[in-house]
Amino acid sequence: MSRLAFPFGPCNGQCIGRSVRPDMAHTAAAAALVLALLAVPIPALANKTAASQPSVLDAPAEAPTTASPQFRALYAKAQAGDPRAANEVGACYAAGRGVAKSPTDAVRWWTLAADKGLPAAQFNLALAYEQGNGVPQNAQHALEYYKLAAAQGMTAAMYNLAGLESSGQGVPFNFAEAARYYETAAKKGHVKSMYAFALACSRGQGVTRDNARAAGWMRKAAEAGYPRAQYLLAQMYAQGIGVKKDIPKAAHWLERAAKNGHARAQYSYALHCQLGQGLPRDPAAAARWYREAAKHNHTGAMCNLALLLLDGRGVTKDPAEAQRLLAQAAALGDPKAEFNLGLLLWQGKDLPKNVPDAYYWLTVAENHGIAEAKRPRVEAAGVLSRSDVQGLDACAAQFKPATAATAPDI
Repeated sequence: MSRLAFPFGPCNGQCIGRSVRPDMAHTAAAAALVLALLAVPIPALANKTAASQPSVLDAPAEAPTTASPQFRALYAKAQAGDPRAANEVGACYAAGRGVAKSPTDAVRWWTLAADKGLPAAQFNLALAYEQGNGVPQNAQHALEYYKLAAAQGMTAAMYNLAGLESSGQGVPFNFAEAARYYETAAKKGHVKSMYAFALACSRGQGVTRDNARAAGWMRKAAEAGYPRAQYLLAQMYAQGIGVKKDIPKAAHWLERAAKNGHARAQYSYALHCQLGQGLPRDPAAAARWYREAAKHNHTGAMCNLALLLLDGRGVTKDPAEAQRLLAQAAALGDPKAEFNLGLLLWQGKDLPKNVPDAYYWLTVAENHGIAEAKRPRVEAAGVLSRSDVQGLDACAAQFKPATAATAPDI
């Protein structure tokens, strides 16, 4: 599950904390969260500072002379005991806004504000401990501070806390408590918690498995605009999981997710357009959405778009572009693309015949489990010299998929 994280905004006397960390095992960029730094009451809490934590007593009496005037004014308020100002000073140190970046100083000031009960500072300090940013990584400390912020109603803390407990990284697994926090935050309108709680319900993780309940929460997150929820809700409608099977509704939610940049949704929606599933057949729309997914290095989209370009369906026929797409997908390790590219190069009809390249890609495809590649590979071997075959076999055995910066499904 994605976590709410740094960076923070400019130091303007507010230092609004915003987040975002890579999403859960399925999933590309989360929406920023604005922390309410100025309107939260500060209840009296027991001091949680451990002896090993940085002490604000070590902080200089005055701000660094190189700091901006705005930061220096904020620093003076923090030194005078204002916990909100102390939290904002920490945010400025974390982001290097108005003062030289210093994660250690950020933790020092967050510790002061957190121990005075400010939930925003408790959240920031928990995140620093979870990430080991400015302080030794300590999941247990992170858990404690997330709980303090969550107890004061901060949904971002509930979400991160639940993610920590459901991952078991540095703390014991506690799926039941994680599900409770997800549900509480979801009921308060936290969209990513709606999605996470829907997953918990669908998996029976910390809560009784209930596909109908999962679909209900997935729909709430989807209606709030969360692309991953839109994509999974589409799958639920397509398969009749927790809802009555409804292909047009599946296509509708795939389109919503595709327009929000979800690569797998773009591919799936293109397939629906190509086959006319849940909506009228539209090869041009299929090609357009395959192209969008291909921009995110979706190899299936590259392969299907290449076939459309070879047939000239919905797009202008373009064998050269088709070959480029197949070669890109093959290099990224897609077995079907490897097979299609090898077969087309061997047949020499839609693409220029190239027996050595055909043999190489057919061999790679067969090595990757495509049994259909064997017959044309053997045929291609029959027109190559033994030394050529041996060299190409050696190259195919050493094939390693290229790595690509794939945009995550946000």
